[in-house]
Amino acid sequence: MRKVLIAVLWLIVFIGCSSPSKKAIDTKGVPTTLLGLLPKPAEEKPIEETPPEKVPSFEQNKVYKEISGFPDYIIGVGDLLTISMLRAGGQEAVDIRVPPSGKISFSFLDNIQVVGRTTGEVTEETAKLLEAFVKRPRITVVVKEYYSKKAFLLGEIDRIAGLPQSGPGVYPLKGKTTLLNTLISIGGHTSKADLSRVELTREGKIYYINLYKMLTQGGEGMDIILESGDRVIIPELPAFKEEKFVTNRIYVLGEVSAPGLIETKTDTTLLEAITRAGGVKLTAAKSKARIVRGDIRNPEVIPVDLKRLIDKSDLSLNVKLQNGDVIYVPTTFLGKFSNSFTQVLPILNAFTYPAIYRDLYTTGGIGVLDTGARPTGGAVQGRGTGGVTTETLLSR
Repeated sequence: MRKVLIAVLWLIVFIGCSSPSKKAIDTKGVPTTLLGLLPKPAEEKPIEETPPEKVPSFEQNKVYKEISGFPDYIIGVGDLLTISMLRAGGQEAVDIRVPPSGKISFSFLDNIQVVGRTTGEVTEETAKLLEAFVKRPRITVVVKEYYSKKAFLLGEIDRIAGLPQSGPGVYPLKGKTTLLNTLISIGGHTSKADLSRVELTREGKIYYINLYKMLTQGGEGMDIILESGDRVIIPELPAFKEEKFVTNRIYVLGEVSAPGLIETKTDTTLLEAITRAGGVKLTAAKSKARIVRGDIRNPEVIPVDLKRLIDKSDLSLNVKLQNGDVIYVPTTFLGKFSNSFTQVLPILNAFTYPAIYRDLYTTGGIGVLDTGARPTGGAVQGRGTGGVTTETLLSR
């Protein structure tokens, strides 16, 4: 029994020694309020990749319709149609812009519904209606200008000289069009493109598409068929994004001439930050300065000796700062005493020289209190009489 108890005790000691202990944070010499300037830890949300087959399709946004196994464009408002009819004297062609009503007039016919129908369907119906006026009419309906259905392709898309339109922009959809084919036809992607997290917005919801996998693996059903209103953003690779947008924000506080926030897009050293803050004051405890780094849950306090760095030019202490660093330069004991004495001095003067403070803050002085006529005698006389004034008092 005794051996069992000893074994249990050793087990408890072993577990206690092996368990990780929380690192103590030395914040001595740093006001706790400065820790509030540190950023909160970033909560990275993993991006959920959406397989192409899981991206939903919406009937009202479709660009084409399958007719006898072939895709045919669905006509919309604003499209420019060319309707051709073969006559005895030759072929007659008319261009008609589809109005908001969705109906057009042609030859002997009025109010032909075209919106929501394919070019093949409109051709067939128009030919049937014209049979009442023309023997065996031959009609052809094609889209001359595509206007009603568009997709927005933005981000890292290359611009190619010679193409009618390339690079980021708004592109008309002319039928069954896939994302990859459209991207290739308008210039392809740039060298900075991150194809693994292409952002597709459809009907207000964002889907992340791995276009790189589509390019390398291919296969049936791997591509995305674009629909009207789709927005595709091809982002930059993280390395290029950080290089372009990063801004280092550094706080310099305490006994410096111009405390506050310093923003820079380049790397900054400790000496550069102190210089941009106007340098340290005479009342600064230079050897007890601190750099507070990290986030608010896990701050790191780094002691820095500005006295050696500035007075002795020890550049080994000129560390490179990081985004979010807080530099704190404390006050010396004499500096604290001087600040306290400055606050107490007016009270002492009020007891020592009551006549001056009476005249400064009553009639004829700098105040607004009306106490009657200024006395002609006493410690303080009128201006220009050579009596004791505030200036002479403060110069003593």
